[in-house]
Amino acid sequence: MHSAFRRAFMAAVIAAAAILVPTGPASAGIWQLTDGFEPSTNPASRWTFTANGGCSGPVFGSASNTPRTGSGMAAMSAFTKGDWCALGRTINLTPVSLHPGARCTAGVYTDLWGEWAQFNLEVIDPDTWRYIALKSITQDWVHGWELQTVSWTAQRSDVVLRFAVVQREPYWHAAEIDLDDVVVQCAY
Repeated sequence: MHSAFRRAFMAAVIAAAAILVPTGPASAGIWQLTDGFEPSTNPASRWTFTANGGCSGPVFGSASNTPRTGSGMAAMSAFTKGDWCALGRTINLTPVSLHPGARCTAGVYTDLWGEWAQFNLEVIDPDTWRYIALKSITQDWVHGWELQTVSWTAQRSDVVLRFAVVQREPYWHAAEIDLDDVVVQCAY
């Protein structure tokens, strides 16, 4: 009799818990960072320029092109074969420390110029300086803003996001990249 009473009592407790304890949707979220290189936000304070060989830049503003949105963009150029220059910054992917394995994507709008130009969209491990994710494109002769993206599964919360322009061959046109509207987004 006691066991029947216990079973009935436990069934009543479980039923009451199912009714009284609020439930919600599965835990899911989106974290996002944006950067449009707007002059009022002082992009030079966030982005670091690195050059190997003959490079110019970065120019923040609208020196060589019309920004895709707003009034800011970034531009840089590499001049002779093997020269490259890059613009990068360390980003703290806030949700990754609590949600390792978050799926992240970095995107930037580009306008790539020069017959032998190459652009790299790089996500780098700051401890080993190895690529976590990499996308390379070469000049496709389509001028105008094009979205470039790269995705990865985040295992660490700090990464270096870097944009590089490379001059692949000697040529009389510089390899130039215009950048605007950076977005880094992680879903967890």
